[in-house]
Amino acid sequence: MIINYVQPSEDAAIAESGGKDFKFTNNLEYPIYIEGTISGKSITFTIYGVETRDASRSVEYESVVLETTVPTTDVLTADPTLPAGYVDITQSVHIGYKAQLWKIVKENGTEVSREQVNSSTYKAVPRYVTIGTATDDPNLAAQLQAAIDTAVLDNVQAVLAGVSTGETTDNTATEDVNGEQAVTQEDTTQQEAVAQ
Repeated sequence: MIINYVQPSEDAAIAESGGKDFKFTNNLEYPIYIEGTISGKSITFTIYGVETRDASRSVEYESVVLETTVPTTDVLTADPTLPAGYVDITQSVHIGYKAQLWKIVKENGTEVSREQVNSSTYKAVPRYVTIGTATDDPNLAAQLQAAIDTAVLDNVQAVLAGVSTGETTDNTATEDVNGEQAVTQEDTTQQEAVAQ
């Protein structure tokens, strides 16, 4: 999952019980001192030593996104114990990325080296949503289920918006004994809403 406080591929690994065991070797001619500090949810390591490189030397890091993957569907779960109209996003969508991190060394403002130091893949994760489907209206129940089956939350919200405005997508009508069309209950509800 991508994080928002650094660019892609700039984040550190999270090591839990038995995870990573970092070991450092000082390849310089002077000793170094590594200090770790925690502030809030951030941990910072500072390495102290004697700088022997030219003062005009600078190092910067460049994040390059190679690929972006946006989930095209949602994971919608119908819950018949919750009322129709209930919508709860239990997990937001996460866009997937493939990225590289490059270390760029400059001397006197001129690039002298560029080295890839990290490569990361962030998995795309769809949005997870619970949808209430309990209703006494079989037409609404069918519309909701059809919208849920598309795996697109916007389709469910469109059905619910239609219900709240008194509109319906049911175009069924009945015929009376004389062969003429009679107005259905849904049509009457829609006409009353328009008349107001």
